[in-house]
Amino acid sequence: MRTTSFAVASLLFASMTFMGMADTASAKAKSIGEKPADSPGWVVIEEDWWYPLRFDPVDAFDSASYHFRRNEETAAANEIDRAVTWLKYAAGHAMPITKEKLDAAVTDLKSLSGDLRSGNLADAARLDGALGRAAHVLAEWHFFKAKESYGKGEEGDAAQNLEAAVAHLQHAANSAHYQFGTDTITLFETIRRDGRTISETKTIDNNVLGKNIDEVEKAVKELAETLKKTSKTRF
Repeated sequence: MRTTSFAVASLLFASMTFMGMADTASAKAKSIGEKPADSPGWVVIEEDWWYPLRFDPVDAFDSASYHFRRNEETAAANEIDRAVTWLKYAAGHAMPITKEKLDAAVTDLKSLSGDLRSGNLADAARLDGALGRAAHVLAEWHFFKAKESYGKGEEGDAAQNLEAAVAHLQHAANSAHYQFGTDTITLFETIRRDGRTISETKTIDNNVLGKNIDEVEKAVKELAETLKKTSKTRF
């Protein structure tokens, strides 16, 4: 199992009960290098610990929407700030074209969070639009990570990134009130199943994975066009 360095917000680890693990991670970090200046936190974790966290932004988006509709603006802003942490992390590990979109999403969500805290946001459509666009660009980022892993022959990593891409795509579609076709929904269900069952002893057929990656790329582009249209009329 490879060890990977991740820059993550310290708030994500405040609730961790395994303090010994955090201490070990900190000790390992010193042997790897200095903490990045723009990093909100620094920890070295095994990929088995990283992959369960790949759905954290979706959870934050869902929670922000939930709290907003209960008139809990500060709680909604806190969830948006949590999502921003992951967008920043992704931007630091993205290709230029995706990084630009991630940076734009960060700016958009920061503005949204500020307005929520000051009581200047009453439009659910604006919140849905911002969260949907952020979820979509994270889906695109995970798609490219899956494609990169696939090219390296790392089928397990590819499958799990593809699963994360699907989760973000579905949230973005829900935010835009968009429904994917039956074939795409079936594909998403298959990808979720494969992502959950991947392990060191269970893999996915290379050809099947390659086809799934191609189909997810189509879904990413399809939803991108829809978001462009809805942003002009609703957001």
